[in-house]
Amino acid sequence: MSALADYQQLSVETGIALPVLLRDFLASGLTVYGPDWASTWRQRYLQQPPLLLSFWDFEWLPAQESRAVIQEWLNPAAQQGQRFLPFAQTGAGDAWCLVPMEGGKVGVALVWHDAAESRLDYQRFADFVYAGFLNTFADLSHGPEDFSPAQIQQSLQADVAQATRYMEEEPAAYLQACSRRLLVQRAFKDGPRAQSRQVASLLSQHELEMALQKLVVPKMTFPVLARWEIASEEAPSAAPDWRSYAQLPGQKIAAIKAYQHTYGVSLSEAKAAVDHYIADLQHPLN
Repeated sequence: MSALADYQQLSVETGIALPVLLRDFLASGLTVYGPDWASTWRQRYLQQPPLLLSFWDFEWLPAQESRAVIQEWLNPAAQQGQRFLPFAQTGAGDAWCLVPMEGGKVGVALVWHDAAESRLDYQRFADFVYAGFLNTFADLSHGPEDFSPAQIQQSLQADVAQATRYMEEEPAAYLQACSRRLLVQRAFKDGPRAQSRQVASLLSQHELEMALQKLVVPKMTFPVLARWEIASEEAPSAAPDWRSYAQLPGQKIAAIKAYQHTYGVSLSEAKAAVDHYIADLQHPLN
């Protein structure tokens, strides 16, 4: 089955409609990394990146893994009746989810894996995509460390070109224009009390804030039973090795967490190690 067909089945199971833009993205085939991603990502990064690859700390979930997240964590029985449809995740195991709203609308929320409460971040999937690109324009420092700023912009332009084919005309034109701006070094603050840092940028932080203010932010919060609380209720007395998790569908985040706990490394180091291990399993050396 295609990515779209698989997610349409999840849509039926959860009762959450897929937004048109997300359906178009899934139908394009560009939300699938593929089994050769580990060996081809450098070329694809510059020419035909998976959609939204330029977003920081964002990874598409195959429908099978999304279903596992629902069953093991974000199911209505565990979440006080609240329904979710995860479509992507962060390296820490937080889930980007479609969330039903009043009137049959569907918003987008980043559901934190370790917080007691989350909130709806966007009233439309299209707003999520638009804001994600704007945030990337303002700070390109999260690209691969061994790629130059010019290469990171090249990949970003390819990402924008692919995504905006399916977007409304006005936001699409603005994103395309921003992606072609001159890349400069600007001061950027990660929060009101954070110190400024110099980053490669296509959009000033002031422009970013003004653009984001035009988006309607839903005032909706919901309690969330943390992922680790559910896992702790079901966990056996001896935790499986990280390799055991890595070999199971939908357990990549558990493998990363287990690797971190075992070796005391950073999240990015643990994610890289697990990714390499999974790649080796899929493509063993002869």
